This record gives sequence, structure tokens and C-alpha cells, in this order.
Amino acid sequence: MKKDFLHIISCVIFFGIFNTYTQDLTLKSYSKEDGLPSNTINNITQDSIGYLWFGTNKGLTSFDGNDFITYTTKDSILSNYITTLKTSTDSLFIGTDKGLSIKVQNKFHNYECKKILSIETVNNIVFVGTELGIYYLKEDYLSRLKVNSTIDFSKVNSIIYYNNYYYIATSNGLWKTDNLLRPQNSKQIKEGNLVSLLIFQNKLLASTYNNGTYLVDNKPELITTTPRQITKLQKTQNQIWIATKNEGIEVLNSDYLFEKKINKYNTLETNQINDVFQDNQQNTWIATANKGIYKYEKGPITETNSPTVNFSNIEVVYNPLDSISINNYHQTLQLPPSKNHISFSFKTVNINNPKKVRYRYKLNNITSPWSVKNNVDFANLQSGNYTFSVQSKVNGKESTFKTFQFFIDTPLYKKLWFQISVLTTILLIITLIVYRYITRIRAKNKAKVEKLQLENHLLSLEQKALQLQMNPHFIFNVLNGIKALASSEDNVLELHSTINTFATLLRSVLSNSRKEEISLAQEITTLKSYIELEQQMSSKNFTYNINTHISLDADEVLIPPMLMQPFVENSIKHGIKPIENGVLTISFDEVDNYLHCSIMDNGVGYKQSQKDKEKKSHNSLAVKVTQERIHSLSGNNSFVIEELKENNNVIGTKVWFKLPLKTDF
Repeated sequence: MKKDFLHIISCVIFFGIFNTYTQDLTLKSYSKEDGLPSNTINNITQDSIGYLWFGTNKGLTSFDGNDFITYTTKDSILSNYITTLKTSTDSLFIGTDKGLSIKVQNKFHNYECKKILSIETVNNIVFVGTELGIYYLKEDYLSRLKVNSTIDFSKVNSIIYYNNYYYIATSNGLWKTDNLLRPQNSKQIKEGNLVSLLIFQNKLLASTYNNGTYLVDNKPELITTTPRQITKLQKTQNQIWIATKNEGIEVLNSDYLFEKKINKYNTLETNQINDVFQDNQQNTWIATANKGIYKYEKGPITETNSPTVNFSNIEVVYNPLDSISINNYHQTLQLPPSKNHISFSFKTVNINNPKKVRYRYKLNNITSPWSVKNNVDFANLQSGNYTFSVQSKVNGKESTFKTFQFFIDTPLYKKLWFQISVLTTILLIITLIVYRYITRIRAKNKAKVEKLQLENHLLSLEQKALQLQMNPHFIFNVLNGIKALASSEDNVLELHSTINTFATLLRSVLSNSRKEEISLAQEITTLKSYIELEQQMSSKNFTYNINTHISLDADEVLIPPMLMQPFVENSIKHGIKPIENGVLTISFDEVDNYLHCSIMDNGVGYKQSQKDKEKKSHNSLAVKVTQERIHSLSGNNSFVIEELKENNNVIGTKVWFKLPLKTDF
């Protein structure tokens, strides 16, 4: 009866002391009904963004103060039974009963080994303590370390790096070594089953399972013998919180003196405590083996520090950027033109006031308003440099901007060098086409020129042949006239004059016959010599006129030789010879770049002269040859012979033809 009374009195005194101490604390609890996958919580940690992570026997759970999100083997984690947790800058190390899982952004990387009991990272090397020795992460697998035979076959409950030494709490004592990869000096500094290590006020503490907690210096020094069945040592509110398997929590002050107990007799609903953790807002979290999680809030809640915002995910065309540390990437991300759809997710985790967080972002110089939305998509961005910045705000306190820079390359078809290359290629192709076209045209023109030259050469030969046919006829006719003069003895002087005139004319004709063209002045001189020779040989008088109506000088106009003579001869011999007072008129006119030539006489007419020729069986070869020459030079419709009539009476004959007007310049 006395014992019961004393127990009641001690409980009343304890509750009074505890209530006085905790009257400024607010206690909350979370269980399966609140979103946890299980009420068995093995450990707690917090990442650099601010998410709390709970390791349970049914998966890994994150908490932002408002929502629980659980990851299981369906999300590629190695096992649902989480034994221990450790955070790094951008990674979460997850110890399970089947090995190690590492969460990097949104992916899990798994490495199988024995059941993991502890994790420590030193100089970017990951060491894991298992139920059978120590392993370390080597490239893409876990490699077992050989430290010493005792450690290698013991449960490694905790590893900590302190004062350039590794301290290892095992089921077979506390050990100290200079190097885990290549140990040179390893020694046991405490016997027993060591379960937890803690650095507190730059001192190393070590707890046994049943035999108290020690201050580890040169020689371990016992600081408390209670409680028993210790599971974890943690620093909370500048105190040491000792979690136990069946006795709740015992709290020591900074002088290692007993402060209080927290258990099912005063605060909690269970004494089975697996872990204790203090978050970055000074809240204390208690992980239990059967009642979920408890949270101590030191109230009233006030925001003393500015919030911190971080990127939780960055996606490029719906693919996460898993290859870089998005919150520590200080370069400019280079993206091709096709990767122009970018999504940003960002988060400020405020465990105490999750619904008061507001965000705003800025892309280059465009700033959004404050909003609760913590993600944004940018689709079809143009090429160029971009700077994305995001800022958060809680109760009026603003975070600094978190910035990410990226560059979207210019499409190939918009690049200057590509445009110049394409333009140059097009110009080269066009130049090649034009060159080949011009070459073909030149080849065709050359062929045409050669053909025309051949035709002109043949025409020239033809004209010369016709000219050679005409000259003998002319000479024959003149000689016949001289012969007639020579038959009369009264005409000796006239004969000498005629022969001299003929000699001059013949020299001129022979000289001109070697040429394809002579000047119109030379042709007129030759015609005058010929007409005067005919006047000397004719028994009847006749007169002649030569008229030129052209803008050019007669010396500059070119004409084939002996082209007019056959028609002049025909007019004299067959037109005006039968009549008295004959008149011969020769005219040269310039019309539309043609030289028009005409021979008119007042003789008996063309038809009558033809009849006279037929009676004498005379065929004028010279006229025929000359017509062919004219047709060769000027084409069809370039030669006309017609009778001149007046009151239906024939008064003479007109021969007309035209030649292309040619000059010697």
C-alpha cells in the first residue's frame, strides 16, 4: 500500500514537471489514417529541399507538411522494408533488408547485398554497415571490405567519421580505424553490443544496447546507465534524446544529465521508439514501431528564417534531366532546336505552414504573379539564351531566387553559315546550269555560224561561177561590135577610140571580177564606160542618165560587180536599138536598208524584144545568170521586169531589183 502511494506521488510530481516543461510544445500524431503506408516507422531524415523521408516496413514515404507520398517496389525501389536512411546533396541513400537503393531525382538505382543497418558517406565514398560486415559502393556494385575478422562477421549498427578516424559500432564492440578501404591500424575501444553513435558538441557518444551510453575520448567514459534496449541516439534542441525499444525516450541535457522521460505514461501511446529526428524548423519527430509518427512543434509557430526554394524536377520534352544535379548546375544547359519544350517543378517545403507557400517565376524579363502553383511549362520556345528563376514566399518572407540557365540552339536552316552554304550551292548550280546553257547556245550558234559561213562560201562560189559565166558573154558582145566597126574603112579612127575604150573597160571588168563586192561608184564608172562604148558602136544615137538617191556616199556602198551590165546591155541591144532617139535611165535608191536598182528605156518593150530574140534564135544567157545572182543575194520577190505603158501603148521597159544595203564600215 505504501509502495503504491509512493508510486502515485512520484507520477504526479513527474507529470507536473513534464507538463511545466512541455506547456510550450504542441504534439501531433500521424498514422495510416493520415496517409502513412504503415504504423511501423523505422527511421527519419530530411533532404536538402526540405522533404521529410520516413522508412517503413511497407515502403519509403515522403512528407511536405501536407501530403504523404509512398514509393514501393512498384516504383523500382529494391525492397519495401526500409532499415535506414541517409541524405546527400542530391541523393537519398536507402538501406533495405535486401541491399541499397539510391534515389537520384526521380530514379532509383539498386545494389543488392546483406541487410543494411547503417550508411555513412566520406569523401564521396558510400560505406554501408550490414548484418555481416561493411561494404562500399564501387562503380555499379557493392564491394565487401575486409577490415578485420571480428568486424567482417559482426552486425555493423553504425559508422561515423570523427577526427580523421572511422568509428564502427558493431555487435562485437566499438572499433576505431584509420582507413576502411586499406586499414593499417584497427583496434577495439569498447566491448559489448554497440548500437548507435552520435557527435554532440564536438564529442563522440556511443550507446550500447543494454549497458548505458559512453563519451568516447581516449578512453570511453560512462555518462548514463539508463535506459535499456537503446535503438538510437539523436541530438534534439541541444539535448540528447535516447530512443529505446520498450522504454520510450530518455532526454539528457547538454551536461549529459537526466532531463526527462517521454513515454506512454505521460505523452505517447507507445514505448517502442525506433528513431528521433529534428527537422530544419526545429520540430522533433518520433518514429514508433507500432503507432506511426509523433511530431513536437515548438509553439507558437513563427517563421524566423527566409524560406528556401529548390527545383524538384526539370523536364525537357517530358524527359527528366537525370544526368545533372539540377539544383547545383551552374553552367548553361545546351539544347538542340528540337528540345524546345521545357517544364520546371519547384518546391519550398514548409512543414509547419505548407499551405502558406507562394511562388513566382521569371523567364528572362517576364515575371509571373505570386501563386500556389509550383510548376510551369514552356512550349515551342524560340532559339536563344534563357534564364529561368523562381522565388518562394511564406508569411511575407521571400526566398532568394533559384536560377537555371539554358540555351536552345538555332535550327540548322536558320543558321547564317547554313544559309550562306545553301545560297552558295544554289548559285553554283545556277551558274553551272547557265554555263552549260550558254555553252550549248554557243555550240549551236557556232554550228549555225559554220553552216552560214559554208552557205555564204557556197553562195560566193556560186556568184563567182555566175560572174565567170557572164563575163565571156559581155566580152563576146563587145568584140562583135568592134568587128562591125572594123568592116567599114571609114571608121578607122572611131575603131581605135573604141578599142582604147574597150581596153580600159575590159581592164576594169577583169579587175572587178576577182572581187565579191565593189563600191557603187566603181559600178557606176564601169557602167558609164560600157554605155559610152555602146554609143560609139551604135548606128543610132541614144542618151542615158544615171541617178543616185541615197544618203550615203557612193564610195561607201558595196555591190556585186557586173550586176547591172547585162540589163543595161539588153536595154540598148533589144530595147532602144530599133528606134531613134533612145533614152536610157539608171537609178539607185535607198529604201528600208535595201538598195533599189532600176533600168528604164523607151524602147520597143520587153515582149516585142523577146519576139525579136525568138526570130533570131537568141537566148540571153547573161540576163538569166544575173537573175539567179539577184535571187541568191536577195531571195524571191526581189526582181521585176515590166513594160511601161501609156494609153495602152507600150512606151518602154523597166527592170527593177533590190539588194541588201551594205557598206564598207
